[in-house]
Amino acid sequence: MFRNKTFLTFLNACLAFLAVFIFFQIQQRDVVIKLNDHNLSMDAYQVRLKKNWTAAQIDQKLNDAKKIDDIQVHYRPRGSKKLTYFYGKGSFATPPMVSGNFFSKNDFVSDLSVAVVGQKLNQKLYKPKDQQYLKLNGRYVPVIGVMGEKISSNLDRQIFIAPSQKKLQQMKASQYDIMIDGDKNLQAAEIKAILPISEIQKSHSQQFVMTRWEWATTHWLELIGLLGIFAVMAIEIFLWRFSSHKFYTHILKAGAKVAQLALNEWASYSLFSGLGILAGTFIGCLTFSIQNYAALILYLISCFGAVSLLFKFFVKGGIKKSK
Repeated sequence: MFRNKTFLTFLNACLAFLAVFIFFQIQQRDVVIKLNDHNLSMDAYQVRLKKNWTAAQIDQKLNDAKKIDDIQVHYRPRGSKKLTYFYGKGSFATPPMVSGNFFSKNDFVSDLSVAVVGQKLNQKLYKPKDQQYLKLNGRYVPVIGVMGEKISSNLDRQIFIAPSQKKLQQMKASQYDIMIDGDKNLQAAEIKAILPISEIQKSHSQQFVMTRWEWATTHWLELIGLLGIFAVMAIEIFLWRFSSHKFYTHILKAGAKVAQLALNEWASYSLFSGLGILAGTFIGCLTFSIQNYAALILYLISCFGAVSLLFKFFVKGGIKKSK
């Protein structure tokens, strides 16, 4: 059966399709991880200041800094998991929106606080006419947008507020957990050069090789699936070799040379295995929406290359034994 080229093509197409599905699941889970962490990236910093500055002073210093263009700051009141006071500069990452808009530059210099809330809080909003409001600490805050994704996450119950100028003057750094998130090139030294930092660390631990242990532990099932796909591709080699013993013996008795037969077998296996992988990948990408194809393509090429080399080594040895 495993010498059947149609079967080989079909099997590898199924494995490639499964690989696309697994990468889609990884992508979906990554979205949830980010949304669960207030839409902060894995490169966000948590900082403590030497001086008990106000949020207004911190925002002003960051706004005046010329070396940092794209940044967001989260002020989380200590003891509160659902409320975040937000400041943004330049092109910062915004959460997915169900309705309305996220904060704009004007919201950060306004005399009026405005809010963006998670979709689970949408039903609790006060909606007298065209404007909706969130009742917070006995006051009504205008809501300009509702956050959310089809996938359920902690973001669905979060409250983001762009505080008024008066509120910013009242917010003391010692009362908040301060998170600073920028692009991937944002360095701790750049933040230290702007703010009086007493302590700064990545919000997620960094590990050697697997740079984020949290990622590995969260995706352990998907990683096992990817290893399983490679294992099945490797097992195909032994099944091909086992089912080809009589064929090799017959061809060699007919005068075929070992080197030529091994080359023909390797070319045939690689061709139909590759066609199956291409077909399965194409169908999978049409079925599932993948945002980044780089990791998927690298994985499939690595699997194909490794299995092709293994096939060349083991089947050549099998042909020699048949002789």
